[in-house]
Amino acid sequence: MKTVVNFRDLGGIKTKDGRFVKPKKLLRSAELVNVSEEDKKSLLEEYQLHQIVDFRGRHEALERPNDFFDGVKSLQIDVMCDTQKNMSDIAQMIKNLKPGFADNFMKEVNHQLVTMSSAIAGFRQFLQVCTVQKEGAILFHCAAGKDRTGFAAALLLKIFDVDDTIIYEDYLETVHQRKVANEKLLEQFRQKGMTPEQLEALRMMMSVKQVYLEHAFMTIDERYGSFFGYLKNVLQISTEEIETLKMLYLDKTIV
Repeated sequence: MKTVVNFRDLGGIKTKDGRFVKPKKLLRSAELVNVSEEDKKSLLEEYQLHQIVDFRGRHEALERPNDFFDGVKSLQIDVMCDTQKNMSDIAQMIKNLKPGFADNFMKEVNHQLVTMSSAIAGFRQFLQVCTVQKEGAILFHCAAGKDRTGFAAALLLKIFDVDDTIIYEDYLETVHQRKVANEKLLEQFRQKGMTPEQLEALRMMMSVKQVYLEHAFMTIDERYGSFFGYLKNVLQISTEEIETLKMLYLDKTIV
């Protein structure tokens, strides 16, 4: 995609038992703003896009509303609405930029993605939407397509029993996918007088590190005992729903 930042298809990712995620079924990206007609056509015709799930908050969606896709259902799930801080508004973070802040902040975001009530309810709803998406593709996104979206993708891949190494590879692909967009944003802040130290902290916050997602998984193990304990007892996803997800999105071959 030329105008959809941080876009990728989870299709083709291999599970531990030798199956593959079906192509053109599960798509992830950043916000769908100023999408070219060419990319819209590709999403609608090549990928048969049927459902969009937007993890952004109300203020984000109002400030930068997604483009319209004819015939495509759209659902907004604000997984971070319970936080007292706006975790995705860069302008609100600038005052706190200092050494060590970025890493700690991003670990806290990932901690909240597995413990906050709105995140628990939101990711439960997301997975349940995935269980009924029998035709075409579902595209899930947030603003940058890295944290909320990154955790949602990892959640699905964990359910599919994909090796952690591969899950982290998909997560870290954001570093490359967002490089151009992030440099443009950093240049804007550089011109506004942000110091090199602040810019480096901001660069870290606009990207991802493996330790951020690791922190989410560590929190799951510490709080809930195991990933499947979290899945069944916290997200309340049943064994039947897990099997439905695997049936819908996994195959023995890549078509």
